[in-house]
Amino acid sequence: MKTSEIMVKQLKAGGFDDNLSYLLHHPGSGDTALVDPCGDIQIIAAAINACSTVKPKYILLTHGHHDHTSGVSAVREFFNAPVLAHPLCTFLHERTLHDREKLPFGNLDIEVLFSPGHSADSVCYHLTDDSAVFTGDTLFIDCCGYCKPDKMFKTMREVLYPLNDSNIVYSGHDYGHVAFATLGEEKQTNPYLYIKELNEFIEAVKRL
Repeated sequence: MKTSEIMVKQLKAGGFDDNLSYLLHHPGSGDTALVDPCGDIQIIAAAINACSTVKPKYILLTHGHHDHTSGVSAVREFFNAPVLAHPLCTFLHERTLHDREKLPFGNLDIEVLFSPGHSADSVCYHLTDDSAVFTGDTLFIDCCGYCKPDKMFKTMREVLYPLNDSNIVYSGHDYGHVAFATLGEEKQTNPYLYIKELNEFIEAVKRL
């Protein structure tokens, strides 16, 4: 999969429950990042080895739950990049993030979007060319993560829905009818994203 000049590899790492990890790579600079390394580390290692030049830049955590962080220690043995996470994340990390912070990466930036709901430390990562958003357990294809409804509703309406339709949604689990889809498609088909009233959202969450 290709997003502008940034290559994105969706890695079906398995893990606790159909977890997905991601490798982001900019061939020109070699900048390389991992999102939520977990599951079968050999799958991640193979994806890194397939890149021509690798400059480890970031390990980005969408939140601190074990199924999304289980591979961090192992991948750092061959991918020595700092671990970045929300200030409330209890998983060991070197650097805390700020909402709307922009992390330089290749020919663009990775924008940090605080997205509480599934957990207080949830973060989404948005490529600033509007080509991709990595949503962890906040937004899945077809649904959303278990959550505190009021906080998740605010995240859906104020953080994710306003993003450009062109962004491909890369979530933390392979739960949907497809492995990824554009945000524009999700705005049309995913009730947890298109619902506009809190009371209706609360009722929908009861069906998760």
